[in-house]
Amino acid sequence: MEDSSVDDDLAPMVDGLSGALCALILVCVVFIISATDVITASRSNNLSFRDSTVDFSKKTIFYSGALSLSDTDVLDIRDDFLSQKYSVITFYGAISDKISSHSEKNTYNLLKLYAKLELPKDIEVKFKQGDVSLCGNSLACIYWSAN
Repeated sequence: MEDSSVDDDLAPMVDGLSGALCALILVCVVFIISATDVITASRSNNLSFRDSTVDFSKKTIFYSGALSLSDTDVLDIRDDFLSQKYSVITFYGAISDKISSHSEKNTYNLLKLYAKLELPKDIEVKFKQGDVSLCGNSLACIYWSAN
C-alpha cells in the first residue's frame, strides 16, 4: 500500500516536470529552426548596392551607399588614365552629410576605387574632400582631376 501512495504523491510532480521538459524542448527547437533560417538567408542574399554610374565627360562616378563599379567601368577608367599618361591624379570624394558616418564611408569608397584601379607606381595619387553639390541628384560621388 505504501508504494501506491508514494506513486500517487509523486504523480503531480512528474507531470509538472515532464510538461516543463516538453516546453524546454519546444523552445530549443524554435531557436534552432530560426537560427538555421537566418544562416540560410545570409548565405543566399549577399549585400549588394545599386550600380555606380560613370560620366567620363564630367570625370565623375555617381553612386549611392557604396561604390559598386562593374569590371568594365573599372577597366575603362584605368585605360583612360593610362592612355593620357597622367603623372598625378587627384580623387575628390563627396558624400552627403545626411548619410551616417559619411566621413568614414567617403574614405572607404576612395580607397576601394584606388585598390580596384591598380594604377602603376609611377602615377602619384592624391585624395581630397570633394564638393557634394557636384554630385547632382546622387547622394555621393567621386570625381577626379589629373595632370
